[in-house]
Amino acid sequence: MTETKARRRAGRPRGFDTDAVLDKAVRLFWQRGYEATSMADLVAETGVAAASLYAAFDNKAGLFAAVIERYAATFSVHLYAPINDPALSTYEAVEGLLERAASSFSEPGTPAGCFMYSAAAAVSPASAAIECLLRDKRIAAEALLIERLQRGAAQGELAANTDPAVLGKFINTVMEGMSVQARDGATINELLSIATMALDRWPAAI
Repeated sequence: MTETKARRRAGRPRGFDTDAVLDKAVRLFWQRGYEATSMADLVAETGVAAASLYAAFDNKAGLFAAVIERYAATFSVHLYAPINDPALSTYEAVEGLLERAASSFSEPGTPAGCFMYSAAAAVSPASAAIECLLRDKRIAAEALLIERLQRGAAQGELAANTDPAVLGKFINTVMEGMSVQARDGATINELLSIATMALDRWPAAI
């Protein structure tokens, strides 16, 4: 995009509520995935004309990039809140994370599972940049979790032989599996049982 075009777009008021449009787009991409969602689908879901969507986001990929940021600023913030809570022990933080994953992934008001995994389903090689955007967000979330585990290890909350990076990947793998299970119809109680089983293997300090 040229600088002149960027300035023109920045100065042009949008005729729609951006957050409301992005919230609708989040749910559509979440339910169908990136590849299976067309601009016609997005127009029908958001009620915004294609020309307005193109003017605001350039193309479907640009809209999806904005959708990822919207999801990260809303659903992801809620999901990872326990990890960022200094009042919780490391165990309590991970327990809260898994419990929120169970409830969020099975929430009736939103598509099942986790958007960061579901939206990446069947992404073609031609859309590699989209997969990179999603992967970067997933890696950042895992890094946040590992950092919390490293602090817990430094504070003596984990068994001495625990590798926080491996533990973080284990927890992340459990959450990814919970997302798949939710997409396949698992109930919140079933997801909570998976979380409990994972926590039963917690490497507590002796």
